[in-house]
Amino acid sequence: MEDPELDKDAARAGQPDPDATQLVDPDATVLAEVEPTTAVDPDATALADPGATQPADPDATQLAEPPAPADSGGAAADEMPTIVVPHAVSAGQEGPDGIDAMDDPYAPINDADFTRVTPYAPVAIDSPVTSDGKHRGRVRPWAVVLVVVALLAAAAFVVKYTYENEYWGGKTVPDVVGKTETEARSTLSPLGFSITVNEVLSDDNVGKVVSMDPAAGTRTGDDLSVTITVAVARTIPSVVGLSQSDAKTALLNEGAKNITIAYKNSSEAEGTVLAVSPGEGEAFVSSDQITLTVAQPFKVPDVVGLSLTDAEQTLQDAGLTYSVSYSDEKGDENVVLSTSPEAGTQVSEGSTVTLYVPAPKLSDAYHIAEYFDIEPADLDAYLAKQGYSVSSTGVFSSGDAYAVYTNGTVTITITDSPESADAAGAGTGTSALAGGKPVGGVRLQASASTVASDVGIDSSGLTTAMDACGLSNLVSSCTADSVQTSRSIDKTGLSFICGYGQQGDYVWSVLLGSPNGSATNAIVTIAPKSHYDGLDLSEYGNDLASYIAITNYYGK
Repeated sequence: MEDPELDKDAARAGQPDPDATQLVDPDATVLAEVEPTTAVDPDATALADPGATQPADPDATQLAEPPAPADSGGAAADEMPTIVVPHAVSAGQEGPDGIDAMDDPYAPINDADFTRVTPYAPVAIDSPVTSDGKHRGRVRPWAVVLVVVALLAAAAFVVKYTYENEYWGGKTVPDVVGKTETEARSTLSPLGFSITVNEVLSDDNVGKVVSMDPAAGTRTGDDLSVTITVAVARTIPSVVGLSQSDAKTALLNEGAKNITIAYKNSSEAEGTVLAVSPGEGEAFVSSDQITLTVAQPFKVPDVVGLSLTDAEQTLQDAGLTYSVSYSDEKGDENVVLSTSPEAGTQVSEGSTVTLYVPAPKLSDAYHIAEYFDIEPADLDAYLAKQGYSVSSTGVFSSGDAYAVYTNGTVTITITDSPESADAAGAGTGTSALAGGKPVGGVRLQASASTVASDVGIDSSGLTTAMDACGLSNLVSSCTADSVQTSRSIDKTGLSFICGYGQQGDYVWSVLLGSPNGSATNAIVTIAPKSHYDGLDLSEYGNDLASYIAITNYYGK
């Protein structure tokens, strides 16, 4: 007798027991339910048909032919995978189908023919097999976020790059301070900036940009205009002909800080600017002294304390003339002590102003060696002060002065040949000395008693006369008895003594004599050494004293 329980088991061999626990082989290949009319999915896993010839697909998953079912429930049935179905799942609930069932190793399948999927839902166990994603339609949120972030970063980079490279958002103003205007233009213009130039007076950085607006480094908007300020030199404005007040204002507006006023006699209206220094149009810095020369009525300028030369020039510039008078008042040589009229006195144009200066430092008119130490005009003024007047004057071919001064007892001759009193011209009037012609030699002739008292015609008298005239360093002397000459002369009644010497760069001589028994007179001469250089003295025994004596008394 057959066991009814065994028959039930056999009847259920093709279906899983809903109450039974089925074990799923994780390594088993799961078959999806195949409908006869289902179109072939090119990506689906193909089942191997043992009876048909299949094209070889290298990428398809092949299923091995299942073993034949046991006809008596033998050992072959034990080789099939055990499927565990939870009791909690209702019988009517469907599990995954199609290719998804193939991917799920735990999907329940019919263990009789491996073609039907059990209608029971499988146990929800995570698959250890990772899908290749080809058939997943859902997009992961983190991927979207990543893409958005990347796009935003790219956009930010593009914005930053184009802004920094000034494709938009204006331009950055470059620094042109310290450049010339030309250099600034060549820097700004290529960048599209429009340029306005302002000028400012300055002592420094002339010709260069000293400021700019907007400042360097500023990022402009759509307005690409830049104003640069260029330093320019201060120049003297046109002020000649203006009043003193207007001229001073014009200079102050140019930045002048050191303005002085000088007054000049003029026929122009008082206070009119006659000149400016530096001249109009010339450059200056604010600390430079600017002098305005302003017209005033003719007045005696203040020249006290100036040198005679400067005082004379000042009077000439003032439109006045001058004369010089020597004063016994002590003071520096050739420095003005006072004037007449006094400074500030209003006079007419061309008036004469007398300049008083200390008398030249001559011991007296007999100290003829001192004549070479003062200016010719001063010597003329001194002799005039001492009571000498000019009787004859002229100029030698050498340019030296010829002038004869006398006071009635003494005659002083300015001449190039003092030993013979050669004359040059016969003019009268203003002495050549007053005109500045130099002294070439001096001859003083007077009675011996005028030069010095008790002067005899002997060596003692010679020494006395030398001292009276400030001469020294006697070299030699001769008398009428010892004079040497090859010339035939008549010395009858002639008595004299002549001596010569050297003093500095000059040669002097003193001749004391009484020609034809007349009163003793003195002839004193002096000339530069060069005057006697090359002179042939062989006719006079090579004795200069003999030459001077014979030449004076008998001529050359």
